[in-house]
Amino acid sequence: MEQKTELQKQDIKRYSNEETNRITKECIQSALIVLMSEKPFDKIAITEIVKRSGVSRTAFYRNFSSKEEVLAQLSAQIWGDINQMVLSAIQDEDPHQLYCQMFQLIRDNRKDLDVMLKAGLYRSGYLDIDTYVKNQYPHLAPMTRYAVVGWWGALQDIIKSWYLGGMREEIRDMADLCCQLFKSMTEIQACKGEKI
Repeated sequence: MEQKTELQKQDIKRYSNEETNRITKECIQSALIVLMSEKPFDKIAITEIVKRSGVSRTAFYRNFSSKEEVLAQLSAQIWGDINQMVLSAIQDEDPHQLYCQMFQLIRDNRKDLDVMLKAGLYRSGYLDIDTYVKNQYPHLAPMTRYAVVGWWGALQDIIKSWYLGGMREEIRDMADLCCQLFKSMTEIQACKGEKI
């Protein structure tokens, strides 16, 4: 029996163009994740992604310029979700629960993260913290931006170490650690009078 494409796995009836584009992107991203679990990223051809996803080559290029862009968007989605939780935690009087959710999100996305790490994501420019912070928070004064870059880099290293160490420590313990280490971010905001 022939393997279903990512597009065939979707229960597509009648969708708007926007919804169809979203599904097309998801199918391409899912196909890349599957292929990356089978072979090195640099050995994957666009033709394979298109075939596995079930979309046309035209549809691929309508949504992405390259396989690197697909990978970058996957990374941005996962780190974007984590970033939103962390930013909420900074602004929350009791961020513990949000840190717990963040570590749970990482645990829940282990398969995708494994594949991205295998592709060398941490050694590439996909997780360039300084560029990310500049793009996401262009309004920040330079000194506040440096503080955010340092904080986000430290948090990313904690996440990476916990993840690569097998995520053995309890989520609540990791949240406790983050609350202790990063309480100073709230102080930086108050001192500078800026909102992150």
